[in-house]
Amino acid sequence: MLDIVKFDHISMAVPALEPRTEFLTKVLGFKFLEQYESDEGYFAANYDVPGRSRLGWEVLMPNSPESYVNRFVNGSSGPGLHHVAFQVRSAHDAAEAIRAMGIEPWGYHERPEVESGGGVIYLHPRSGGHGFLFQIYSGDPWHDSTPYEDDGEHTLGITAVNHLSHAHPSRAELGDYYEQLFGMKTIYQSPGSGSDTGFKTRVLETNTRQLRFEILEPAGPESFMQKFLHARGPSMHHVTFEVGDWDRAVSACAHHNIPIFGERTGETDGAAWKEAFIHPKYTGGMLVQFFWEAKPGIWI
Repeated sequence: MLDIVKFDHISMAVPALEPRTEFLTKVLGFKFLEQYESDEGYFAANYDVPGRSRLGWEVLMPNSPESYVNRFVNGSSGPGLHHVAFQVRSAHDAAEAIRAMGIEPWGYHERPEVESGGGVIYLHPRSGGHGFLFQIYSGDPWHDSTPYEDDGEHTLGITAVNHLSHAHPSRAELGDYYEQLFGMKTIYQSPGSGSDTGFKTRVLETNTRQLRFEILEPAGPESFMQKFLHARGPSMHHVTFEVGDWDRAVSACAHHNIPIFGERTGETDGAAWKEAFIHPKYTGGMLVQFFWEAKPGIWI
């Protein structure tokens, strides 16, 4: 099992940085930190995410047609959510834990500095990542975020990153993998939608409690989730944010001429909750869900 210290950042890959900075800062209320060009074939911009999650956000843009980021952006999984990065105590120990699962770490080489604990390794989307890239590092924190309240004008008022949602043919297979390798704990499993056009879920809590991971499994061959898997394969489906004021979030979307869809309201243990989605064409390729709950913990 990986000894995870903290989840560091969530990364997305897009064709152009400027429109994403506009959306992330003016709609989602992220704080822009820096922009730079990497010698690995991309431009990058870094942000702080508002609320209590202590997560950073990274946006990648290819700097040439040969860039691996360009291949992702123009491939079946892009543009959109690209990877999640987290810190472990030892990259060497992490590599051994991954190998114990029968997976060979990607981009990892035995080096003296890695043997002493420092280094970077990956779980490739096609080898251990189940369609998604996981970046694992040890050493000094890359992103050290301080919780802050989004007090911007016409922003959603995000209070936390609730979860990343991973589309996969089997919630049992992927959920067990998350538990065994990442040390997550299952906190909820749906009984199913009652229709083969819907989906089944499994929600897992991370050991750092910075965010959760949700698995979406098609309920049947006619499920929209099955159509997603057929088009893109197993990969991250959406990101979900918690907001502190529902009316503020909805008004912010209206102010920016961003329509919402899939709006639902409900009640759990006598307390209300509301949720809605923003289509990927307004976000840079990722589906965004946001929700509000009248009482902590009633919405999953």
